[in-house]
Amino acid sequence: MIRINLLPHKKKSSSRSSTPVEGEKKVAIGMGIIMAVAAGLFFFVHSPMQDELEAQEGRNAKLAAENKKINQRTKDFKDLKAAFEAAKVQAASIQTLNNARATPANFLYELSSLLKKNGRPTMTAEMASELEANENLRWQDNWDPQHVWIDSIKEAGGKFTMVGSAQSDGDVTQLAYRLAASAYFDRVQPEGSVKKSGKAGNITIYSFKITGQVRY
Repeated sequence: MIRINLLPHKKKSSSRSSTPVEGEKKVAIGMGIIMAVAAGLFFFVHSPMQDELEAQEGRNAKLAAENKKINQRTKDFKDLKAAFEAAKVQAASIQTLNNARATPANFLYELSSLLKKNGRPTMTAEMASELEANENLRWQDNWDPQHVWIDSIKEAGGKFTMVGSAQSDGDVTQLAYRLAASAYFDRVQPEGSVKKSGKAGNITIYSFKITGQVRY
């Protein structure tokens, strides 16, 4: 009886089938290494970067909110400062008008100041702005007040009448400009001048009358 031993043949078949298994193990190990590297990159690189990005975004949002508050406070400060400056100007104008409540002494003192060399009227802030904007109301700084003589001044019930003489119509106009700009006088109206000869006959002068109101 003949016996056939098949074991060696089976061993060869088992050797050939083990090759794919070992390859699968290597692939699995390689995938594991890749996943481990990816996990390491996520936890040690990406995750800290993401946390820092979120933290920076939070700081940026906080700074933006603080800047908004600062800008609002700055705007409020500018508005308050402008209102304060406007109130100061208004208070100064009111004080000027209060100081200009005419008494005989104040009335005469203001007039004497206007009739001095380079004399300027006491003005409110509004009048100063009006003069700056309207050149037709401005007077000549080099005007000589000695060209005008006041003959009489009458004041009653808040109204005054001034009568005098001047060397020219222009001198009357210069005086009227200063009276009109003064905080002591209101509704100043020169009623014209009349040309006449002087006592010696060789000098021409102009008689004038100026009316208006006195601010009490």
